[in-house]
Amino acid sequence: MESIFDILYIPMGYILRFAYSLTNNYLTSIFLFTLVIELLLIPIAIKQQKNQIKQASLAPKAAAIRKKYAGRTDQATQQKMQQETMDMYKAENFNPAGGCGPLLIQFPIIICLYNVVTRPLRYICNVPNTQIEALKNTLEGLGHEIGASNTQIEMINLIRGNVSDYYSVAPALEKAVIPNFHVGPLDLSQVPEISFKPFNWLMLIPVITFVVMIISQYIMQKFTYQSPEAKDTQNAASMKIMMWSMPLLSVYFEFKLSAAIGVYWIFRNILQLVERIVISKLFPIPKFTEEDYKEAERQAGLSERQKKKEAKENKKFVRSLHHIDDEEYIEKHKEELAELEAEKEVKNVPEKKVGETSSAKNAPAPIKNDEKDSYAAKNSDSDKKPEEKQDNK
Repeated sequence: MESIFDILYIPMGYILRFAYSLTNNYLTSIFLFTLVIELLLIPIAIKQQKNQIKQASLAPKAAAIRKKYAGRTDQATQQKMQQETMDMYKAENFNPAGGCGPLLIQFPIIICLYNVVTRPLRYICNVPNTQIEALKNTLEGLGHEIGASNTQIEMINLIRGNVSDYYSVAPALEKAVIPNFHVGPLDLSQVPEISFKPFNWLMLIPVITFVVMIISQYIMQKFTYQSPEAKDTQNAASMKIMMWSMPLLSVYFEFKLSAAIGVYWIFRNILQLVERIVISKLFPIPKFTEEDYKEAERQAGLSERQKKKEAKENKKFVRSLHHIDDEEYIEKHKEELAELEAEKEVKNVPEKKVGETSSAKNAPAPIKNDEKDSYAAKNSDSDKKPEEKQDNK
């Protein structure tokens, strides 16, 4: 192992070499290589499908949360709705990003395949780098010009007719499988170029890749679960950009890389489409009725009323209806609310200073005239002695 990346390059080179030894055709060997890679990735594809099934099973609860905040488009409400949705996902042990594995793993595969295709002497023929360098020096000494790009591919094209002449320079060639990159008029080791005179058939590979990717994406949408919020933005500009950007980006790279990379992309999209259809039949996405959504809404409403009841019993202050999250508001302004509460207590129980007379506001209400007469008569009767009261009787 001469490089840390050989951990990936050597196994992929072995798969491509074994496929070529079976078919003796470079195009067919790329198809078999793609098939083996997709078979190895089936567990990840099944995990992605199960992740979609889990997300679909939580659709009624997610819809109930969205309906609770329907019509409120302010940022605070949207953040609260997203937070409640993520809390619900966390409680249900669901990771929304759990289905991104197949997308992320494709990039290392493409990078590895590029190195295997552009360095066939090392990874398909399994010739050490020291012998490859010695072989290059020998060919240049014989007057052959070796370009800076596709160096090993040019070297294979030069020695294919008389490989045995170079066994002394590179002994590993004696047992190596020397691939032939030509498939009819096409040399899959070359980079496609736009040319009409003469017509370059390799430039059809990026075009075919673009068409296959667009069609496969359209069909795969029929067998892939899409959340309601994703459907709402399906016709938005961002979704259209995503749908067209990847195929266009692939076309751009295919005019920079070997044609074998484009062939791999074509086979990969076709196999992934078949794989998606089969897995969706084996692990179908659950479907829910209107009653299921109503039941989720009732459960969400009951839970919300219970929360409001508990909050009403425990709250100390009147909470503003302008704040979507009263707990956060009270926590943020607890010092201010404490001062307001203290001021209320001071106003309700005023402190009386020493020597201070009662103010008119705190004095008893004045007695009316008729109340004065009855008050005076009552006091005069109480002042008389018992004997006088008896005489009056």
